[in-house]
Amino acid sequence: MANVLVRWTALLLAAASTLFGQREPSIIGDGWGLDHVLVMLPDASVLKDVFQAKLGFSPEVSGEKFPEDGLEHAIIWLPPTNVELLWPYQEPTKLSELGRALLAKAKSGGGPVAYNLDVSPATQAADVMKRLGIKVTLPPSLKVKTADGKEAPGDWQFVDIDPKYQAAHILGVPGGAGVGFSEYQHNSYYLQPESFQESIKKSAKDPDPRRTTGEIHANTARKLSSVWVAVPNAAEAVRQSERFGFVARGERYVKELGAKGREVQCGRGTIVFFESANPGSGLATAIKKNGLGPFGFSVAVHNLRAAKQVVENATNGRFAIEQFGNRSSFVVPASIAAGNFIEFVQE
Repeated sequence: MANVLVRWTALLLAAASTLFGQREPSIIGDGWGLDHVLVMLPDASVLKDVFQAKLGFSPEVSGEKFPEDGLEHAIIWLPPTNVELLWPYQEPTKLSELGRALLAKAKSGGGPVAYNLDVSPATQAADVMKRLGIKVTLPPSLKVKTADGKEAPGDWQFVDIDPKYQAAHILGVPGGAGVGFSEYQHNSYYLQPESFQESIKKSAKDPDPRRTTGEIHANTARKLSSVWVAVPNAAEAVRQSERFGFVARGERYVKELGAKGREVQCGRGTIVFFESANPGSGLATAIKKNGLGPFGFSVAVHNLRAAKQVVENATNGRFAIEQFGNRSSFVVPASIAAGNFIEFVQE
């Protein structure tokens, strides 16, 4: 009997090993998943007046420009993640589809337009998507214009999903429009402590008396924690995300929105899908004004009360700290944050 049990155990272990060996690699691979949110500003003044002065970030203006779309940008570094802020600086010469969406958002007052997921290697992510029946391409990187006026290739490799597939899926949900997949040339560097230290050095070039030693930002922001996406059906958005390998985590409630969300793990960050169930809620108002898709994001901070004080002092407002499970956070509404709902959450 003992010999039979041993043989059956060996067979079961062998079967499990075979199944494990045949399991599809993750879309994310060695990447960190949620990487950056693209936020459109109505004009350049919002960069300092809102994101720096009112919200306590230290954006870096690199001097890189995207002349075809007529856009300039700055980066809020949250290594390895970031928030990319864009604004129009000239008339576009040849608008891309994303460029059209960005300029439309600028004219409506600003806000999030899309978000990117970090995958590594990009070729593996493309292979996994192909096995899911999705047509993808690995296009050349977009060129940027540097501060001295020269053109240079971008520092990333995109994985582009077939537009027909995107159009058939939910806006702002993996697989649909508004969600990009990319890999940086030096992907592993952004995971090193040196990356965080380099960001501290960069922020020191633009003095802010509110910023404490060892922090990149006056609000003590350290990480892009989640992106918020308005969808017609949160359960369906979760199912679509699971197809890409993202794991459902449960519900989130945000008092400022008057709505519950469904969260999925996306590498080191999460995606939270909200659907409007109450026509009088803050979420319903946001959807009525801007439609579905990305509408906010969360940043993890080292010191939530310090972040709250920075924002309250700069806006003369009062923001209540909410508790949801073990999560402590406060939300700055879109009316203050240039079209963005921004949650500051204790790291």
